[in-house]
Amino acid sequence: MKRYTANINTSHPIIAIDIGYSAKTASCALTYSGSRETQTIQFGECIEATRHLIEKKGKHTIILEAVLSTYHRPNGNPDIRGDFEKGRGWYYGPGVSTFAAAIRFLQILDQKLSKDIRQIPIVEGFLSYKKIRTQHADDAQRLLKEFSTAERFKARSGSEPIISEIDGIPNIVRYNHP
Repeated sequence: MKRYTANINTSHPIIAIDIGYSAKTASCALTYSGSRETQTIQFGECIEATRHLIEKKGKHTIILEAVLSTYHRPNGNPDIRGDFEKGRGWYYGPGVSTFAAAIRFLQILDQKLSKDIRQIPIVEGFLSYKKIRTQHADDAQRLLKEFSTAERFKARSGSEPIISEIDGIPNIVRYNHP
């Protein structure tokens, strides 16, 4: 049984993560159901905080503001996963860094979690097309607070999860219209 699943369980609390990938700055933000605070932390700390929350409080649905699936044309070239992604493709611009960060985040979290914690629901938060620059903490809070009202998309047929430990193709939840 794989560690992560694209099947959402609405009874689980939520961990919302605005992911960044920096060597020295606090580029990530994390908040969760029932919390009044949002932590702005470094990448490695974010993995550890997520592990701690899951092991202490049980399974959560993870909303990760990062690319969680890919699509490649029959000729092997990357392409967008659907119209929702036009102008903000996963394989160029900021999408590439969140793609790399998400791969590393999920692989290390998988290694650190207890082996019996399986089928953690995971969702791609697509928080793009912002009208103004926002703080990481604000983005993490939006991922959590607006999860039930944000638009839902499925990646086009033929898409693949970014790592083999994801069962299925995570849903894409878009928080801003282009």
